Amino acid sequence: MASPSCDAPRGRPVRRIVVLGSPGSGKTAFCHRLAVTTALPLYHLDDLYWSPGWSRPGEREWDRRIRALCALPRWIADGNYAGSAEPRARAADLVVLLDRHPLLCAAALVRRSLRLRRSAQGTEARGTPPRGGPGRRRTARGTARGTEYVPRRLRDSGDPPVLSLTALLRKALLFRRRDLVVIHDVLRRTGAPVRRCRTRRQAAALLTELGGPGPYPPPWEEDRTAGHQDAGPVAGPPPGGPPPHETGGRSARTTVTPCTCPGSATAPSLWRST
Repeated sequence: MASPSCDAPRGRPVRRIVVLGSPGSGKTAFCHRLAVTTALPLYHLDDLYWSPGWSRPGEREWDRRIRALCALPRWIADGNYAGSAEPRARAADLVVLLDRHPLLCAAALVRRSLRLRRSAQGTEARGTPPRGGPGRRRTARGTARGTEYVPRRLRDSGDPPVLSLTALLRKALLFRRRDLVVIHDVLRRTGAPVRRCRTRRQAAALLTELGGPGPYPPPWEEDRTAGHQDAGPVAGPPPGGPPPHETGGRSARTTVTPCTCPGSATAPSLWRST
């Protein structure tokens, strides 16, 4: 597997980036910053996967959503979902693997859970009405989460932001022994260019590299040459257009929606190189 010091692909623009890593590794904060520095649309896999009540899509529907994402000409894909990692890695120009120490990831998960809880308690104390009006169901944890990422459908429906902190901690502590083994196999099979970042400093340096001038043209120039590389129908709007809206019921074409969470409004300071 590629080392953290390997060069990002320079022969062609980086239009599709997969970001993988343990829960608590900082994937989402990294992706928000990456979206700002590269002007690429960001797609959280949790947004595509989870529905209100923490319900899961069927296998066929999930496969359709992943294929719809991979067919788009430009994206950042935030999330593991190891079972669907191979098509994303094959479509990607670059795979970023955030491989922080499991104990650091677990500590970050606990801190995030405490922040979400404090935010919810502050909302309850102020008596802020739940999102969507007085008829919307309120959960025990409240609905205001500041700029913390919560899957879109769960955020809009007022579901608890964390299904099980214990499960997330277990996943973080066992990530290198379980998920990372599967991810390594996928990356070896696909031969995708990989940048592995073990520290925040390495991740910050990569952000600077990918967002800097040089061989990476502006997005409006990238899209002029994307047609011959991205054959087949595109599930979504043309770059620069309005985000697609998901439709109910069965549809001949699945659409996916870019990030709309509060954290996307500003570039998080977590990955600043200072």
